Amino acid sequence: MKFDRSRTAAVLCASMVGVTALPGLSSSAMAAPTGKVQNPGFEKVSGGFPSCWTRYSTGKNTGTVTVVNDGRGGRRAVAVRITQRAGGSKAVVQTPGCALKVQPGKRYDLQLSYKSTSGKAAVTLFRQKANGKWVKWHAQPHLPSSKKYRLAVARTPIVPKGTKAVRFAMALEDTGTLVTDDYKFKLAAGKARCAGSECTKGHWIVHDFGNGGVRAMHSVMLHSGKVLLIAGSGNGTNRFDRGEFRTWLYNPKNNTFKNIPTPYDMFCAGHVQLPDGRVLVVSGTEDYSDYSGPQETGWIGSKKSYVFNPKTERYTRANDLNDGHWYPSATILGNGDVYSVGGYAGYRNNGNVVSPVAERFSWKQGRWLPAGQVAQPNINWATYPSLVLAQDGRLFYNGSSVFSHPVNADGSLRGPGFLNPNTGAWGALPGNGGLRAPQARDMSAGVLLPPAQDQRVMVVGGKNFGVGDYAIRYTDIIDLKSGNPRYQAGPNLPNNGRVNVGGVAAGQEVFVPQPAQAGKTYVSAVILPDGTVFETGGSQGNRADHVHEASILDPKNKKPSQMKWKSMTADPVSRTYHNSAVLLDDGRVLAMGSNPANFGGDGDSYFDTRISIYNPPYLYKDGGAGPRITSVPKGWSYGSKPVITTDARITRASLVRPVAVTHSSDPNQRLVDVPVKSLGGGRYRLQMDKRPNIAPPGWYMLYVTTSSGVPSPARWVHVG
Repeated sequence: MKFDRSRTAAVLCASMVGVTALPGLSSSAMAAPTGKVQNPGFEKVSGGFPSCWTRYSTGKNTGTVTVVNDGRGGRRAVAVRITQRAGGSKAVVQTPGCALKVQPGKRYDLQLSYKSTSGKAAVTLFRQKANGKWVKWHAQPHLPSSKKYRLAVARTPIVPKGTKAVRFAMALEDTGTLVTDDYKFKLAAGKARCAGSECTKGHWIVHDFGNGGVRAMHSVMLHSGKVLLIAGSGNGTNRFDRGEFRTWLYNPKNNTFKNIPTPYDMFCAGHVQLPDGRVLVVSGTEDYSDYSGPQETGWIGSKKSYVFNPKTERYTRANDLNDGHWYPSATILGNGDVYSVGGYAGYRNNGNVVSPVAERFSWKQGRWLPAGQVAQPNINWATYPSLVLAQDGRLFYNGSSVFSHPVNADGSLRGPGFLNPNTGAWGALPGNGGLRAPQARDMSAGVLLPPAQDQRVMVVGGKNFGVGDYAIRYTDIIDLKSGNPRYQAGPNLPNNGRVNVGGVAAGQEVFVPQPAQAGKTYVSAVILPDGTVFETGGSQGNRADHVHEASILDPKNKKPSQMKWKSMTADPVSRTYHNSAVLLDDGRVLAMGSNPANFGGDGDSYFDTRISIYNPPYLYKDGGAGPRITSVPKGWSYGSKPVITTDARITRASLVRPVAVTHSSDPNQRLVDVPVKSLGGGRYRLQMDKRPNIAPPGWYMLYVTTSSGVPSPARWVHVG
């Protein structure tokens, strides 16, 4: 019989311990160690506690961390007990003097034994940076409860550059008892890039920047590979009064920020990428509303507009808008113009006033046109109405907006319909186009399902903030190519997440199961390069009750009734109001932001500054050996047939317009299918769509995919 070390280990453990393999966990064999855990079984005790180990506690809880004579392999073990808990955790953690040396670029397996009366025990990893500072690195998923000892192996993420050493803690995050023993730390076997169900559900890495992180109200992926993160005053009246307006430029390749001088308060602006890749910023905050009196005074939208240049990494001023627009739409048209409506006007009148002015930025003239040169539909669009460019050049309002909904002249809800930006003509879909619960689509996500040629729009989740109900689980899908477009019920969002009903500060989280009837508002929807849609983040309530759940939908060649969400690993960070998610050009997803109800009440408004990066399962397929595009022409005209070369056989190519998102809304996000014909020798001829309304001019990420669904890193190409 051939000796199988991993199988033998499982058999040997079966009689006395279980074998746990969860997201990030594996019971696979391990290679020779490069670092050895000191006092791994807690047998050496000094001063009443095991040498090389110490107690650790966060948040508000009552309990103990003690040595017990209940070891698995030897006499001793460590027991972590929590008898009362409002938040936080207790843990046993390695001391810095007994940290483990590691090699950057490698992954390691931490093997341990445990038993627990709670399902809220988990390994937390820390790493020492080159400057000697220790930072929290990664939290593994919770381990299941067990009356008997179980064996678990936690595989680390790839060790970042500049890491000197790592150490780990075994923590309990609920009432109960955790007993742990026998630790081993070894280089991960072979070339595996994942372990356990992270191979099928993906993997998150959280970067904690403390107060030096960003308040990302607006997130834009640039063709430079960097991400523009705009906060303006960041929903803080004190910052507004101080004139403290911020923009950060984040480089995901080396996890660094650059501060960009910000000329005015871009908080709650609109933004869109122009055909040359510059970012047009539309309006923002002229003045905060005052809530201290008997009646809200009303917000005032700015008339200012600026352009951010990714080459110079500077803002330059555009001409002013005709009116202020606080929370405006911003949709690029097939000729490169930008159309913008809605938002609070440049004045107040005993409260908020929605601007009636439609604005149009002429790409040819490089300026906002006078109001008299723009067809005025005279519609109350409320704020951030989601207007998607359809293949016939009209704009489809999909029913998703923010802070209530567009209304008709009689005050009734204005449902989905088509707007002609050239004439101002509006055509409503009868019966709200079949959209279910149209009043509950506030802060829902609207997305043009891949590929753009199919012209199917999905609206995801949302909430009616005028009532106390939960956010909804509905998704609805409409085919814009139909002669009589009507929404059809899509698959409900999963309800298997955990909800943070505690505080927002570190260690104050309190998690409960998600109620079966509850869904999400503030949800982010991201188109992935393999043609699927990833949803993450969001809350059940008004800036509260944050849902930890994520899933992926494959819409290809499926009727709405046949589509299903597939659950993925959830972002460890609570993401509520003012959160966003962006597809990076290497296929990962960047998630950031969260501005829950004004925690602390200091006039600066609490904001979570951590950044989470998600590695979708396709990055682990075929051992992570995805194809590479070795040559590609950068300029693509409509209807052209560019030839590219790759280092592996591919079956699909697609163009993804980079995300520019705020408040769950990016009406310009889309994936354009590019048919592929093999020419042999790694050469492929692609067929670019002829229609600018399918692929508006600008920079796109070109991805190619193998038959098994593994995408390449993107190459940037210019369309139009």
